[in-house]
Amino acid sequence: MKNILTILMILATLFGLTSDLMAATAVREDTSMFLVYMFLGMCALIVITQLMPALFLTFAMLKSLFTGEKKEVKVNTAVDE
Repeated sequence: MKNILTILMILATLFGLTSDLMAATAVREDTSMFLVYMFLGMCALIVITQLMPALFLTFAMLKSLFTGEKKEVKVNTAVDE
């Protein structure tokens, strides 16, 4: 009797595990990939449009640093009374 009970408990455990395994092997169909790619494309466009002015300003700053042209700025401090 004890052997039969042990065998039944082992079989119950195995059948309990196999039901989870069989459920995990089901194929899931995902049809929203086009929308996901469109969303990611829009996010990439936003990032690119934000980076372009920053790059332009960075290159302009570097160009002005390395050109060597010095401009004198004349400040008028005279006060008309």
